[in-house]
Amino acid sequence: MEEKMRLNAKQVDADRRQARAYADDALREAVCRWIVDNKASRARTARAFGISVERVGNFQFQTLMKKQTARYWAKMRGEPIIQVASR
Repeated sequence: MEEKMRLNAKQVDADRRQARAYADDALREAVCRWIVDNKASRARTARAFGISVERVGNFQFQTLMKKQTARYWAKMRGEPIIQVASR
């Protein structure tokens, strides 16, 4: 019985992580769409992240948002922040 409960707890944790990842992706996609639709907000957001507006394409912005989200969650969880080399 105890082993079954342990398996259920692992499944609940996996489901929770998957749901959190899905929500993060959905929020990131919504922010990117909103920024693309509203040029002024796109410029303000680009400046807030410290990058030029010309460099903010959909792909670049999504990549930046993923990095920012990863840094945020690593900081919240107390995990080391892993830097991935970019081109």
